[in-house]
Amino acid sequence: MDGLMFQAVGGVIALLLTVIAYFLNLLIQDFRQLNKELSILKELFIRLEAEQTLMKTMLQRTRSPLV
Repeated sequence: MDGLMFQAVGGVIALLLTVIAYFLNLLIQDFRQLNKELSILKELFIRLEAEQTLMKTMLQRTRSPLV
């Protein structure tokens, strides 16, 4: 009887570990996707900053009095 109980507990533990591993795998995939999206956002932010600087420079040139 004890052997059967240990097998049942072992089976439940194995099942729980499998479920945990599955969800950890999904979590890792989500973090990788988030990292890719963050890289894209950083790149876009840098481009927008550069465009803003360029536009600011152009506006300052058009507003400055001609000497």
